[in-house]
Amino acid sequence: MQHRGFIFSLDAFVAFILVMLTISLLVFTIGTPKAFYPSLEQAHQLAHDTLYVLATTSDNPASGTYLEQVVGGSGQTAKIMKDVAGGWKNGKIGIIPYGFGYTLETYEFPNTDFPNGVWSVKYNSSKDCSSGDDGSDRCGKEFSKLAASSMTFASFYTVPRNSGHSPFCYLSCKGFDPDNPSGNFDSTFCDKTPCDVMISNFNSGSNSIQLVRLTVYA
Repeated sequence: MQHRGFIFSLDAFVAFILVMLTISLLVFTIGTPKAFYPSLEQAHQLAHDTLYVLATTSDNPASGTYLEQVVGGSGQTAKIMKDVAGGWKNGKIGIIPYGFGYTLETYEFPNTDFPNGVWSVKYNSSKDCSSGDDGSDRCGKEFSKLAASSMTFASFYTVPRNSGHSPFCYLSCKGFDPDNPSGNFDSTFCDKTPCDVMISNFNSGSNSIQLVRLTVYA
């Protein structure tokens, strides 16, 4: 009887441990916020896709891509972001659905003004609170639960390129006129010959590269 009682107690103890482990695992599994991870992945995909569209499309190729226009300071930042990412009050749909806010930033690399570097906000949907239909429907939507971002490099011209005009005179081209202030028109008369000193208004422009980050939050 003593041996049987000892074996029975050991079996009961092992069973009790197994039951407690099972209950603990169930509590842990139920308590884990599973919905957080799909939402975080969704926010990351939205940020990546939106930034990709901004960097590869444009409504005016002569002005560069949407991202080049925004980073270059075209003055159409709010309109471009709401056209592509979303936020119009009139029901026009963008990539990022209602319920998410977003921020577009550029990184200022370390310099005399910012020794450690700093992110500069180009557009924040929560701050676009203009009256009427011009404002964003995300006005006041601040980060509260989750945020995910995507980054890329943007290259744009701070000084536009100018392919220039021929410095020589031909029947079909009268040559570059250095007296024209804009420098974009042919000479009104042909007084240049191949023996003259070559004059050209060619300009290679000035290029700038910016690190851009788009953050989507909920």
